[in-house]
Amino acid sequence: MKYKTPILQTERLILKRGSYEDFTKVYEYDLTKLRNIAGEFEFVKYDPEKLRGFVTYADEEENVLDFIIYLRENNQPIGNIVYDRYNKDNKSLEISCNLHPNYWRRGYMTEAILSTMEYVFNNLDIDNIVYSYAEENFKSKGLSDKIGFNFYYSHTQHYKRFDKDIKLIETIMSKEDFNKKYGASNKTR
Repeated sequence: MKYKTPILQTERLILKRGSYEDFTKVYEYDLTKLRNIAGEFEFVKYDPEKLRGFVTYADEEENVLDFIIYLRENNQPIGNIVYDRYNKDNKSLEISCNLHPNYWRRGYMTEAILSTMEYVFNNLDIDNIVYSYAEENFKSKGLSDKIGFNFYYSHTQHYKRFDKDIKLIETIMSKEDFNKKYGASNKTR
């Protein structure tokens, strides 16, 4: 099924499809080098030509929502969230997210994820959202814990850049758990 990425708004953010120029602002740095995998944490500029496929990904694939996160106050693109990798066995989508380092530790990603999860659970035939991260990625683990994802599965995957095996942690949140924690009577965002 082809999803159409909606326009969502929170108190501080607008979430919608973005342009190539918006992706180049979000991915000023190679965010994969800021995940602390195998001790790697360095600010390296990202080659903007590698971003060309990002903009059309949601148009070319099924079961994809592709949001750029913008600040409402100035329409500045600061991050992105993608829902993809539909799993029919547990009716789930996997969420991936990135935030420009200038905007870390301000609650923007939590706010954006909760808004998009609410949309997914209320408007699509999805029962679960899966969030994965490398064990060493303490920022992603913290985000998973903060939102309330539960451990689902772990496995080892070979990380080519360092020729090293890494442990990937998959966490999950069900629609039922989301509604218990963030439903209309529990709005604490």
